[in-house]
Amino acid sequence: MASGEIIYYDDEFMAKFEKLKVLLEEQDHAKTYRFLIDNFGYIFTTCQHYWRYAANNGENFKDADEEVKSELMRPLSHRQYRIIERSFSVWQEEQDLVIWTIWDFLHDEERIYNKKVMSIAEVGGCSIVLENVYVRLDHKINKDRK
Repeated sequence: MASGEIIYYDDEFMAKFEKLKVLLEEQDHAKTYRFLIDNFGYIFTTCQHYWRYAANNGENFKDADEEVKSELMRPLSHRQYRIIERSFSVWQEEQDLVIWTIWDFLHDEERIYNKKVMSIAEVGGCSIVLENVYVRLDHKINKDRK
């Protein structure tokens, strides 16, 4: 989880990540929306902290070890770029795919299990995907109410 403003892929984060998959499979849009806000909403403010880190040449994370600093600079995978693009999909038949993009983005073809921290690029990309998922979930929730 977030420790000193760094998002670690620790046991707590991974448990929430796995719970997200269960909720997505259940297709309870309102419950998933609330879960994302409660458990991943901090990513938006962390994104701002990460960009300050980048602007200050790492001064904000001077206590981080070299491995963490190196991982903070890890770029997005090609697949993650495609997932960001997919999160903007406007096709009605792809609405459910858009909702899954948050899990797909973080999972990154199982690479999440080998990462220690979320990089600057991942936090920025995750913020974009998460916002698009919120919009789609909100649309689905309001549509379900009618």
